[in-house]
Amino acid sequence: MFKPKLYIVITILGVLSLVAGACVQLSPVQADYGTLKLYVTDERSREEVSSILVTVSELQVHKALAEQEREQEQQQSTTGDQVRKREQEQQQTEQGQGEWISVNIDETARTFDLFDIEGIEQYLGQIEIEAAKYTQVRLVIETVQVSFNSGGSLEDARIPSKELKIVHPFNIVRGETTALVIDFDADKMVTVTGSGEIIVKPVVKLTVRQEKSQGREDKTKQEVSLEDTKWVLQSYGEPGNPEDILADTEITAEFVSSERTIRGSAGCNSYFGGYELEGNRISIPGPIGATEMYCVEPEEIMEQEQEYLAMLQNAETYDIKDDQLRIFTGDEVLIFELD
Repeated sequence: MFKPKLYIVITILGVLSLVAGACVQLSPVQADYGTLKLYVTDERSREEVSSILVTVSELQVHKALAEQEREQEQQQSTTGDQVRKREQEQQQTEQGQGEWISVNIDETARTFDLFDIEGIEQYLGQIEIEAAKYTQVRLVIETVQVSFNSGGSLEDARIPSKELKIVHPFNIVRGETTALVIDFDADKMVTVTGSGEIIVKPVVKLTVRQEKSQGREDKTKQEVSLEDTKWVLQSYGEPGNPEDILADTEITAEFVSSERTIRGSAGCNSYFGGYELEGNRISIPGPIGATEMYCVEPEEIMEQEQEYLAMLQNAETYDIKDDQLRIFTGDEVLIFELD
């Protein structure tokens, strides 16, 4: 079954907050907070569909009111009525109570092709968020385009309801990590009418799990960007069996955002070229320029350099996770680590 998944990771980093009196104005202070991050991934199986291009315009989570949190906790402890509790949370949201908090979605990641991110987690955005009780997730999809069969052109799809609301309470606990998984069932999403109109009706479910937090250090690692960062190649080749680079050699890459150029060392020679980004798609069309030195040690260093530069020019997509950058080049991958 074809089931693309959206991953949201919430890391609670927390500092203590101060509460002001009704008639006393205090200077702003930081509250307990965490980092809300959104990822997308895809598990492909539907052969007739070759592309599903999604543009996300907004992502929000709903924070419950403090007094309603206490009331619901009391009801849960005395009655254990989870159904009633869930209905009250939904009613609270519908009546405009509580607070909707928007997630900052990275402008370069708003549009992504589910088939390009098969088996990987694609970063979408983040926001620092207060430790509290939350009741819903709201995702707004701006457009969806679908193509059928390999090489088919993208066609606009109609979305009956662009706003997806998932009622599922979860707690952000200071010092812990909460992971939300939005699971899309694409086999039930795409239909074609007799007149040829493509309709996409998202079918989703949400699961919640708690994970350990590594505090501010982990937050800093997660904020690493492809651009303006020095990356050092560790291995390359088939994704399931990559080959380490030669000992005593260093291959680097740095994507300079202000110039839209990539530069670095290919092991022997320095190289440079242009690049283009669109979401998690990356293109390094070439030709890639390089110095003209010839190195004899270690053995096969020049062959390694040629393979690297050739793969670089075939770059298609990338992802970053745990300070590791993977650039996918057809059936192969380049694996870098943060310098």
